[in-house]
Amino acid sequence: PGPRIRLNGKVLEELRFAIIACRKVCITYQSPSRKSPSKSVVMPYGFLFGNRHYMVAEKEGSPEMRLYVLGRIHKVEVLEEGFSHRAGFDLKAFASRAFGVFQENPFEVEWKFAPAAAGAAREYVFHPAQTTEECPDGSLIVRFTAGGALEMSWHLHTWGDAVKVLKPADFWDRVAERAK
Repeated sequence: PGPRIRLNGKVLEELRFAIIACRKVCITYQSPSRKSPSKSVVMPYGFLFGNRHYMVAEKEGSPEMRLYVLGRIHKVEVLEEGFSHRAGFDLKAFASRAFGVFQENPFEVEWKFAPAAAGAAREYVFHPAQTTEECPDGSLIVRFTAGGALEMSWHLHTWGDAVKVLKPADFWDRVAERAK
């Protein structure tokens, strides 16, 4: 239930095959900054599922991995040409660098949930490498290291004044800078 991006089952099926078979694909992708879809040949590594769903892929000649919104991929052609994964690349480690999907330099995060919200906060996995500390007053401190200040702020706003950011001290300044 709830709002979600519509995904094309055929696109997912073709991409799953290409990921498992290590085959390059030609995707037809609608970028929000372009009026018409464009075609790109990429090497798909995997998916990241969350509020939005992404394909992580390498584009030849690009030093960085790229994220493609799955709902914006309109067509997939699996090519005969195979590929080898980038040496040392780990999809889980790549995903763990971020709170959501925005890739930016990770930083230490520490949030303190008020006693009234601590029970609900315990039900969440905010980050796969998080640690928690129960405080004597019933509050809960959650710690992890990740990038994605803007995505963190979106989530933090859902908690209202029941959560306080302890680290980084300049968190809201980072959010303001990122939002620009």
